[in-house]
Amino acid sequence: VFGFFALANGDHVKTFRAGSSTMTYHCVYKTTIQCTSSVVFPTMLHMYSPFNDVALPNNTVAFVSTKVCIPVTIPHDPVLLEGICVVAVPGDPASDSYESSIPNFPHPMVIGLGSVTSPTRTLADGTSKAFDIVSGDYV
Repeated sequence: VFGFFALANGDHVKTFRAGSSTMTYHCVYKTTIQCTSSVVFPTMLHMYSPFNDVALPNNTVAFVSTKVCIPVTIPHDPVLLEGICVVAVPGDPASDSYESSIPNFPHPMVIGLGSVTSPTRTLADGTSKAFDIVSGDYV
């Protein structure tokens, strides 16, 4: 998935690997995915970061390239994004002119290769359609 996302409630988190004393650091943000049907899904963005990194300010917009996990329990559980590249739009998100510097790219793009393994079903919003896809990592 790639596109522009507004990031909120950023938190720089330290995690220990299971069975090890190795620490990993990442930033976690709340965001949303807005579909062309105007349906909005809650989303969490996870991005590995250096130990001394700080989370971006609330309402920062970033161009994001990610891996995605869409749970079958959507919209009850959020879509999970694992950031590959996150580039913040420069400027002060609190400024009235900040939004004018963001390109008009309101809907994220999804690129995937796989096999559809289920019939189409209508999601809880009554509008969006979903189906299961079997896909592997592509390198």
